Amino acid sequence: MKPAEKYRAWKAHRPEKPIFRTILFSMMAVLLAEVILLSTGIGLTNVSGRLNQNAKQIVNMQVRNRASYLQDMLIKAQELTDISTTINNLTQQMLQDGTISLDTMDQSSEAADPLMEAAAPYLVSALRARPVTGIFLVINTHDLAEKKVGSPMPSVYLRDLDPDARPSERKADLMIERSSAAVVKKLGITTDKSWSTALSYRGLTSGGFACTVFQTAWEDDEKLDAADYGRWLTQTYKLTGDERTAIAYSQPLILPDGTVYGVIGVEILTSYLETKMPYQELQDGGQGTYLLVSTTSGLSAPELFLTLMAGDGLDANVIDAGVEKITCRQTDGERWLTLNNETGYAAVQNLDLYSRNAPFSNEKWLLVGTVRSSILFRFAHTVQQVITSAVLLTLLLGAVSSLLVSRGLARPAEQLYCEVLAANGKQTFPKFSHTGIRELDRFAEAITQLNSSLVTNSTKFLRIMDMASVELGGYELRYDTGSVYVTKNFFALLGAPEVDGSSLTVRTFGELLEHIQLVRPCTVNAEGDKVLTVVQGGRTRYIMLRVTTEDRVQVGLAEDVTAATQERLRIERERDYDVLTGLYNRQAFHRVSHELFQNPERLGVAALLMMDLDDLKHINDTYGHDWGDHYIRNTGRCIAEHSPPGTVCARLSGDEFLLLFYGYPGREQLREKLEALTRAMQQAVVVLPSGSDLHISISGGVAWYPEDGRDIETLKKYADFAMYQVKHSTKGQMKDFDIGVYNQEAYIARTRREFHQLISEERVYYYFQPIFSAQTGRVHAYEALMRSDLPTLRSPATIMKLAREQGALYEIERLTFRKALEEFDNLRSKNLVDRQALIFINSIASVSLRREDSEYMDQRWHELRRQMVIEITEEEEMNRQALESKRHAPGFSGMFALDDYGSGYSNEGSLLELAPRFIKVDISIIRGIDSDPDKQQILRNVVRYAQPRSMQIIAEGVETAAEMRTVIDLGADLLQGYFLARPAAVPDPIAPEAAEIIRAI
Repeated sequence: MKPAEKYRAWKAHRPEKPIFRTILFSMMAVLLAEVILLSTGIGLTNVSGRLNQNAKQIVNMQVRNRASYLQDMLIKAQELTDISTTINNLTQQMLQDGTISLDTMDQSSEAADPLMEAAAPYLVSALRARPVTGIFLVINTHDLAEKKVGSPMPSVYLRDLDPDARPSERKADLMIERSSAAVVKKLGITTDKSWSTALSYRGLTSGGFACTVFQTAWEDDEKLDAADYGRWLTQTYKLTGDERTAIAYSQPLILPDGTVYGVIGVEILTSYLETKMPYQELQDGGQGTYLLVSTTSGLSAPELFLTLMAGDGLDANVIDAGVEKITCRQTDGERWLTLNNETGYAAVQNLDLYSRNAPFSNEKWLLVGTVRSSILFRFAHTVQQVITSAVLLTLLLGAVSSLLVSRGLARPAEQLYCEVLAANGKQTFPKFSHTGIRELDRFAEAITQLNSSLVTNSTKFLRIMDMASVELGGYELRYDTGSVYVTKNFFALLGAPEVDGSSLTVRTFGELLEHIQLVRPCTVNAEGDKVLTVVQGGRTRYIMLRVTTEDRVQVGLAEDVTAATQERLRIERERDYDVLTGLYNRQAFHRVSHELFQNPERLGVAALLMMDLDDLKHINDTYGHDWGDHYIRNTGRCIAEHSPPGTVCARLSGDEFLLLFYGYPGREQLREKLEALTRAMQQAVVVLPSGSDLHISISGGVAWYPEDGRDIETLKKYADFAMYQVKHSTKGQMKDFDIGVYNQEAYIARTRREFHQLISEERVYYYFQPIFSAQTGRVHAYEALMRSDLPTLRSPATIMKLAREQGALYEIERLTFRKALEEFDNLRSKNLVDRQALIFINSIASVSLRREDSEYMDQRWHELRRQMVIEITEEEEMNRQALESKRHAPGFSGMFALDDYGSGYSNEGSLLELAPRFIKVDISIIRGIDSDPDKQQILRNVVRYAQPRSMQIIAEGVETAAEMRTVIDLGADLLQGYFLARPAAVPDPIAPEAAEIIRAI
């Protein structure tokens, strides 16, 4: 069973569903689809993910802003260049005065007191000007590697516990942590409880705030600037006797000669630094943490090992500053920290405190802002819970609503169903109750009206069928029940004996109908219906059988379409056949031939014969058109009788016939058929009204398939060409197509077409070749040379030949002057040619322009025509009248040039009659003149004749340096040729080699 039949079978036997369930399931499906779409939309929009991302972006932004603030603060704190310079100046002055000595200054506080007392006020000022809690100065002039641990280091250490408060005028807000008694007395500042006179040296391994930078500078041979050795201590520290932790920045003191003699630095207490990191801004409720850390790890490393310098916030108190290492891990491009067994998101920002080439640039300072994940993503989690609850509630309410609506819609439909069943049992029309639902009530009314209309229409249809002039019959087969219904006249319409329909089964009826279609000629029309030809009693009838199948029911209708079919056949014959000859007409021939050429295997070797009656016009003129039709009719009959079976024969027009021979195994067999037809045509006779016999005379051309062409249009074109070759030579014959003759004729025809196109569209343009002075090398004139872009008219000689043949010399003359002047004037306007140079234009010796054309050109190019020289070639015999007309044309300069001198008609006669200003010696004389004494003598004679008569000699066609030197030596006035410059749309200047020869001569 086919898939379509299986589907129909399933559809017919699928279980029925109650309306309540159908509505409920449909509404639930819609509800479920809406919930799925809503959930998908929420999932695709990724609300939770975007909220989490926004939360992280806010943390990143706060940390970025706070890092920028801290970076500015620390950079301002570490700017010690001014105070360092001041102390260096004081040190240098005291060393020069002998007040202090580098050898003894670091041995005791008393030896360093003069410098300490002088520097102390500057230290106070520096402390006030920076966001720091302390400043210190430590003196040491020897290598720390050799210094004894525990030995004192003369120093001054001042502290301001509240840098943001307004400074006290009496310095009551300051305390001294380290200095000698003399400095305390000098400054008048209170000492702290942990005060001592000097710092104690703890050794290089202790990593003190002064030792590392001092020793680095001491051991460095490059001696960078002091600021380049500056360093923020990467661990917190406490002064002896003090519980306050701090971080410090220090840089060495270096004299101009490179001597390192101490350290200057600043201190920031971690308690003050924490006030600059308000962790409340990271998360509402103050549940974030700021950490100022240092690291030597690469910032792109998967793990960062951090040392806490200072921190404040929810989780800051679980880490010992300066001691414990924190690990910050990277996952999917984001940083995460685990503090207090809680994982949190970490925003990390680098503080750029060192230059790239500094010794401590590998020590990086970072600000880390972290918020626990459970806190940071709390809002997104809450939103997700709300959305989920809303979707579930929507699903629940939708299900309850669907149940109620389905029940309400199903009850009225069930009521109508019950009423229909009750009416069916009583065999009456049902009377439906009012449901209150407009569609159901209208449906009930429509059923009532339909029942009434069916009864009425059935009665009318039966009456119409009885009265109809068209005989109809039909049948119905029900495959589900096996029943067969056949009208009484159905088999009689099909020309079969009457059969009792009540005894038929579906199978026997199908076999009987199939047998009838087999024994009757049967065709299928465009709609797919079958048309049977029934012949009874010498009368032919056409019966159309239309069959439709739907839902396992087949219905067939038999209709007598004899009248319509006969009318169609008559129209088709009139459409396809020539009335006069009975042969195919043009449309039918093309249709049949195109069908054949779509199946090349049927063609084999084929030939297309095109024929034309030779004497039809004579017969029409002599005996009238009725006898002309008689002549055509007899010709058609002869063609039909003597053409092989299967040949497609057609009359194309009045006296043209076309025959397609096909299906032959070889050319020789087909040639025999053609020759037999030719003999029959030559022997055919038509009796004229005068009683005399007239042999049919017909000329024909043959094109062969596949040698000459593979499509009907090509063969028709070639056969037509071959036929007219016969018509124009020896009538009454048949000849094969010759591709060589066709190409030659086609080329000639194309050349003529392109010549007419050249004239009508003015398809010419001009190149200009300079003519140079033989004495100076300057441009004296330009010769306008005609060019065309048409493929067959590249040569001006070809154009002139066609102009003579077509009688178009005047059009060429006018086009030459107008286009040459127009293009040269355009070059002059753009300063692309010398404005004073002459323009040589070739003219036809036997043609002169009409006065109106000459006046138009003079009006448009008056100035330019005064610089115009008309070239007359010796290849044209001169016409005295045309010459005088040229000479007296309006605005013409009167200057002539005799072109190609030495190659045309009588040279001396041309000179005497034209009296030219210029004589152009032909290239045939100039070529090889350097080695030919005869040519040299000819040029001498011309020069000798021309110079006394003020004529100038132009040597044209100069192509070598030797030719150029020779013609100059022989007295040529002007030079033209490829050696000097080639013709071009924009002419070039003289060639450098040619110019050099003229200068040398």
